[in-house]
Amino acid sequence: MGIKSKEQNIVKRCLQGDQKAQRQLYQTYANKMFAVCLRYGSGRQDAEDILQEGFIKVFKNLERFQFKGSFEGWVRRIIVNSAIEHYRKNLKWKYTEERARSKYRF
Repeated sequence: MGIKSKEQNIVKRCLQGDQKAQRQLYQTYANKMFAVCLRYGSGRQDAEDILQEGFIKVFKNLERFQFKGSFEGWVRRIIVNSAIEHYRKNLKWKYTEERARSKYRF
């Protein structure tokens, strides 16, 4: 069984609710995607949050993968988008926090 057909098999089993397949999919890609998250996050905790948010999106949107192109590339795109979203959300929070502090200085 080739890599592509192995990926297809795992994805199809995930879509059927097979928890073993879900675990296998996560374990197959988590380390590589964590490395991506470390590049985008401001530390290990940020990277772990991004990874978790990203994989939630991967599993929620799995039925949208059309088996065209690389599955790993598709997962990576979701993880990167999650990282950007996480950054923007935290940037907004940081800005609000700094603004509140400067507003109440005496």
